[in-house]
Amino acid sequence: MVLMRYILVAGLAYAIDLGGFMLLISIHYSPLVANVLVKIVAAVFGFYAHRYFTYSIVDKEEIGKHAIRYFGLALFYTPVSSLVLYLIMLVCSNPVYAKIITDISLFVLMFWITSKFAFARGDSKTTPAAQDLHGVPLNGPE
Repeated sequence: MVLMRYILVAGLAYAIDLGGFMLLISIHYSPLVANVLVKIVAAVFGFYAHRYFTYSIVDKEEIGKHAIRYFGLALFYTPVSSLVLYLIMLVCSNPVYAKIITDISLFVLMFWITSKFAFARGDSKTTPAAQDLHGVPLNGPE
């Protein structure tokens, strides 16, 4: 269930990401600059949506810790994404196609890193939606 919610939120964030990218390159932004700008907007949306919907984390105590980890990952991901985009654009001249190829190639890696690092459950309280029928968190016992 967590994976399905992750995919839904990621799809919405990607609509923001790709839609914003297409808009910015249509008004003559560099594809690399456009990529960085839309990654920032999509990251803010993704943080809140993943925290509350994907991982059902409702306590406010750890929001700062989660934000530091999540946006720390974004600081890692954005230049990596831009580098991969640049390299793919060396062989694919269409920036939209290059971006789609880049983002698909990095999606699985980011699911694993986000689940294991940014929203790792320590002493966070979960809602029933994030637990199985026996009260065990969906991403494993704490």
